[in-house]
Amino acid sequence: MPVPEALREFAGRSSFWSEWFFDDEEPPHRPDLLVTLPVAGGYRLQLDLDFAQPFHRLELAAPGFGPREGTMLGWDAPDEGRPHALRWPELDLIGRVIAIGDPSLAHPGLVVALLSRFTPVTLTDDVPVARALFTAAFQALRPAPLEAGPEQQPIPFFTEPRWWPAPVDPEALTDREIDRLLTGVDGRRGGLDWDRREGLGWVAAQRPEHNELGLTIKSLRLGTERSFPFAGLAELLTSARERLTAEVYGAPWCSPATVVPIARRIVLAGDLSAVPTLLDALEKAGCDHPAVLDALTAPLVPAEAAWVVEEIAGAVPGTLLRLVCPERKVPLADAERARVD
Repeated sequence: MPVPEALREFAGRSSFWSEWFFDDEEPPHRPDLLVTLPVAGGYRLQLDLDFAQPFHRLELAAPGFGPREGTMLGWDAPDEGRPHALRWPELDLIGRVIAIGDPSLAHPGLVVALLSRFTPVTLTDDVPVARALFTAAFQALRPAPLEAGPEQQPIPFFTEPRWWPAPVDPEALTDREIDRLLTGVDGRRGGLDWDRREGLGWVAAQRPEHNELGLTIKSLRLGTERSFPFAGLAELLTSARERLTAEVYGAPWCSPATVVPIARRIVLAGDLSAVPTLLDALEKAGCDHPAVLDALTAPLVPAEAAWVVEEIAGAVPGTLLRLVCPERKVPLADAERARVD
């Protein structure tokens, strides 16, 4: 199983994410976990999680690699690490194509939540898009509300559900907790950024004039580390885009006469109110892809619906997402929470 069942069980708990981001002083008694995420073209990402150390590493496995073989993209530990391995547009693409291949891993959800520790918010990021993906990913992990009701038959005046709200799960991820986690991946006050370098692609960079915290960037993706798999990562991303385009925009049910125009109108309007019309057109065109249909079926999750509409419309990723996800005012990372140390 690519994602261990134990991880799916832990993922909705705020205590797990405090441990994941090394916020707990005491090492948790959790088993080591290996998470395998098939992406495209035979490439996969592997997360090897050791909570006892604690030490977590992210690897890229190329076609033909064995179950535990991979090339290091980044790693993290409480005192030292090289965690900055991915860019937010790359993580968004990876999350989308994984969701298409495995509808149980809806996007944004567990994949974004896990890989966000290796994906800093940087100076040139589309911050509203990154913030919307991060927030929606963790909100999607919340456990179902606890069931509750009267211990005895209520009198008629109090029979409506509003009198018997479900109790709050103390372990559920609150919006405030999600905002706190988000500050921990915000590297802007550390001057964290990305540069495009010929022959390598995107490399991690630091802008001294924006480094308010006096931190030193720690990444394998600097262009000085020969071990970083620049070519392999580029191949993974190319394969991911090709597969995603083929399975959505190039699908037989993605009709250029009926389906695509509706999706493009939704993108241009920046409004999801016409999604039921799009869903009806998809069903009439013979769409049976669970990830697509689930994302567009009420109750809508704006971030999930947005990426599917963008893919159907052939729009630039994030075009609709930034318009339909409300801006959340999250403070910049402070010295204690910055992950660029």
